[in-house]
Amino acid sequence: MLLVHADDGRWVARVLRELGAEAVEGVATWDEVRLIHSEMFVKAVAKHEAEVLAAAAVANAALAKGRAVFYVGGTAMAGLHAPRSNQLFNAAVYIAKRSGAAVISIDRHFPTGTWELHLEHGFPLYLVYGGAEGPTRRQLAGRREATAFPLPPGVGDGGFWKIARHVLEQWDGPVVIQLGFDIHREDPTGYLFASETFYHKLGRALAGREFYISIECPSTPRVLRAALEALLSGITGGPPPRADAGWESPEAAREVDRMLKSARRPARR
Repeated sequence: MLLVHADDGRWVARVLRELGAEAVEGVATWDEVRLIHSEMFVKAVAKHEAEVLAAAAVANAALAKGRAVFYVGGTAMAGLHAPRSNQLFNAAVYIAKRSGAAVISIDRHFPTGTWELHLEHGFPLYLVYGGAEGPTRRQLAGRREATAFPLPPGVGDGGFWKIARHVLEQWDGPVVIQLGFDIHREDPTGYLFASETFYHKLGRALAGREFYISIECPSTPRVLRAALEALLSGITGGPPPRADAGWESPEAAREVDRMLKSARRPARR
């Protein structure tokens, strides 16, 4: 279920290998990159050919399995015309395009690249992000195919789980989740308070359905390992983590409830 390219030497890939990740060999083709990105994007990343086509190969391997957790260096900032933050291929959107899945972004940051590709390709999109990191809900209200949940500081396990449960109940098809670990309560730069409990519940909710999870913003080795182990335990029916559920601000919890009351399901284009 865990996938990483055999040539990936980053610390996140090493953590995945320690957890038993399968090594993906070989590369894909530029035609697969062009399925979602523009010719301008292809020219911008051409000097990184090995990395780009390796990322596309991992995406193809995930599609072949039908259920996968993978790492390609992040995807959410790779847009229609330009890469950002050293993210060279939006494997999440590629998988959604190939499988007809909805994309769910759960991360402290607003997924600028995924948003740009959504405007071009129109796949159903759910956005869960720190409100200080992106546009307001009103600014995104004109998109029938997207639903946004800009979170206030202080949201913890309860709020994240309510939103994830709502989305997974609304969308019964395959899902691609851009999952950040910077929402964890021990992330050194964050202001959100998810714990291993949320990741376990998310995994349990995904068991039995088609899903693809791209590891985004991995935080620290300790946070990534603990949260990823909880996620995998939930997917495979393992016990919940022993860690206590994280703290959540009462004001933040009320704001999440307010957003859920007015949330709508993204329309299919």
